[in-house]
Amino acid sequence: MSQPELSEEDLLQRAGRGDARAFDQLYDRLAPRLFGLLRQMLHDEREAEDVLQDGFVLLWERAATFDAERSRAFTWAVMLFRHKAIDRMRMLGRRNRLVDSAALEQTTLVASSHSGVDEEVQAHERSVVVGEALNELPKEQRQLIEFAFLKGLTHHVIAESLGIPLGTVKTNIRRGLLRLRDLLKGGA
Repeated sequence: MSQPELSEEDLLQRAGRGDARAFDQLYDRLAPRLFGLLRQMLHDEREAEDVLQDGFVLLWERAATFDAERSRAFTWAVMLFRHKAIDRMRMLGRRNRLVDSAALEQTTLVASSHSGVDEEVQAHERSVVVGEALNELPKEQRQLIEFAFLKGLTHHVIAESLGIPLGTVKTNIRRGLLRLRDLLKGGA
């Protein structure tokens, strides 16, 4: 008589206690779905494969911190892999970071809510619209918004690294965000 199949949460908790067999089973269950998400996020199969492997190393290392009362195993794993994908995107220095970031956010929301195809299509369309609107901004504003919101740099760090006054950084980011909002609302 065969044993009942363990849930992903049970497998992750067992992996957290060092159970390599449970980790192998968890890998077999999660890898295909996570790989699909990473491919969407990174737009590159090789990068997705690398991040998948790095992500599972991190998952193994952090499995003991998983709390089944706070989240489902897949959602918890998506968050780990999402952070790995963001790190990879930063390392690669992609030019279209805002588009990738918007797609990443939407993909994460879609994955954790198990939404349908219609929502995925809408998410992609929104990311395209955001990317087009961002490209309409003056170069200085676009660059400062990318530094602040995609690289996560503070206004002080941006000002220091570019050698421009802090007030100029704040003003240009604010103007860029206002213009971006107008463009996304359909204004001229």
